[in-house]
Order: sequence, then C-alpha cells, then structure tokens
Amino acid sequence: MIKKFFSPFCLIISILILIYTFYRSEIYWSGINRYFYIQYYTVSFILIICSILTFFISEKTKLYLVVILSSIIFSLYLFEGYMYFSGDDYYKNLTNLRAKQYEKINGKKFDRRNLSKAYKDLKKENANLVLSIQPVHHKKSSLYSFSGISKSKTIYCNENGNYWIYDSDRYGFNNPNDEWNKKNIEYFLVGDSFTHGNCVNRPNDIASVLRSQSSKAVLNLGMRGNGPLIEYSTLREYLPSNVKKILWLYYEENDLENLEEEFKSEFLRQYLDNKNFSQNLKSKQDQLDVKLNEVIKKRYKSNYSKLLKFLKLYNLRSIINIEFNKRNIIDKKDKIKF
Repeated sequence: MIKKFFSPFCLIISILILIYTFYRSEIYWSGINRYFYIQYYTVSFILIICSILTFFISEKTKLYLVVILSSIIFSLYLFEGYMYFSGDDYYKNLTNLRAKQYEKINGKKFDRRNLSKAYKDLKKENANLVLSIQPVHHKKSSLYSFSGISKSKTIYCNENGNYWIYDSDRYGFNNPNDEWNKKNIEYFLVGDSFTHGNCVNRPNDIASVLRSQSSKAVLNLGMRGNGPLIEYSTLREYLPSNVKKILWLYYEENDLENLEEEFKSEFLRQYLDNKNFSQNLKSKQDQLDVKLNEVIKKRYKSNYSKLLKFLKLYNLRSIINIEFNKRNIIDKKDKIKF
C-alpha cells in the first residue's frame, strides 16, 4: 500500500512546496523579494520532476526509496527533537559559555535569559519596551524600513551580562531624540551592528563617545545586519542638509556578503537605478511603527514559534549555516557591485 501511494504522495508534497514558495514570494512579500526565492522555485521544480519520474520506476525501487527517505527524515527529526527537548541548542550553549567566562572574570551574575524571555519579563515592567528589528520588508507593504520603532525603549542583545536597552529617536534610531534639532550635525554615522551600538549601552557606544569627545552633534543611523546598499539607501532617506561629515563604518568580514543579499532585492536596487527614488520614510514613521509592531507580535507567539522552529529543523539548519558561513569567499562580481 505504501508503494502504491508513494508517487502521488511525493508529487502532492512537491506541488505544495511550490505553492508555499509562491505564497511567500508573491503574496507575503508582495514580489519585492522575488530574487531570493529563485532557489526555492528551482528546488520545487526539481522535486516535482523527480516525483513524476517515480511513477515509472519499479515497485522494488520504490520500496528502497521509501526506506531511505523515511530513515533520513526520521534521523533529522530525531536529532532536532533531542536539541529541542533538551534545550541543547547552539545559541543557548553559546550563551552559557559566555556567561561562565563573564562570571569567572568579573565575579558578577550574567543574565542567562534568552531574548524572548527577557523581552516578555521586562515588557511587564515597561509597556513601552519594544524589540530591535533589523531592516526588513513588511508584509503586504511597499515600505522597506531602515530603522526600528520610534520613541521607545528598545531591547536587543546581551554580551556583557545585562541586556542592551536604548531609547530610540523620532525615526527609530539609537540617538537622543533632540539630536535632530541641532543647528549643525558634525558627524553622521552609517554602518551595521558596530555603528548601531550592538550590546553596548550609552555612553559607551561609538556615537556617544564622539559626542562626548567632540562636544558636537552626532547622528547615528547604523542598524545591525546592514550592508552597503542599505547604508546608501539610509543616506538617501535621512541625510539632512546641515551635516558636515559622513562617517561610513565598513566591516570587511561580512559587508560584501550582505551586499550580495541586498542586490537580490528589486526594491533596494531602485536606489541605485533611479537617483530620484525615495520612500519619504521621514513622513511615514507612524506607518513603519505599526508594521514593525506587527512583526514583533508575530515573531513572539511562543507556542507557534517553537512548533514552527521544530518543523523547520531550526537547530540543525543553524549549525549547518554556521559551518557554511565560516567560508568567507568574496566573488569578483561582489567587488564590482561594491
């Protein structure tokens, strides 16, 4: 009976994967991230072709395929299940290792809560607390955000024992809000997590140190995960006319890799192809805040999130991605784009 339904089952699953890919690409992301999904379209079509071919193979070969595929799937989920139920995931192990080192050196307690737990706990104390969301497309929207939620206590990461929390400005960046009112801006910063101030509270982040040492106005528009194209786009949207110096903080380990991903976005490439293109984000912060709050609510529905992570083999894929990302090979095409 299994052999009888094997081919139809494979074909149905393959078609469902194709439909889901289409949904994510054309409906969820409104087609603005289509290039990213080409690889998934390719895999879907290959699976459909292979499924059709199984209708023409012998029953014995089908039986072998059933046994092999069942064994592989069972093994993958057995491994994921072990990591899921034991809590032995990669990021938790990394946090525990960092915590032990911190407590040994500093003699102070390290906050070992993951971001989700810390956010939920602290949200009860401060309803204005939000998560730091890196520049992201918004569902059913043509807006592409380069910032976070405005005028809010913003939490993201913990590398130094306590969670990094800052007050975002009127546009969702890590600045004192009144910095935008200054007559002259001496330094205007763009970059990724280092510029953003990742895990370092004021007054120890780069922008705060510049303000202190120069006694000048400094605006920081860095956000974690940014690459050169998003940084350029941020300049196009937010650069005021009273800026004297632009400081672009380049990170050679992954900025070209980020650029490769950013070039897959037809939406972002408009900033290069059309010198007059603008989303007028300064006038749309209320819309961005609504969209980013939706992203946070969706991401932190805990039961759904845990189940989805398990079904998507989250821990296994994280380990594989980390191993593959250790290879930092820069293509000549990336340099040309840069």
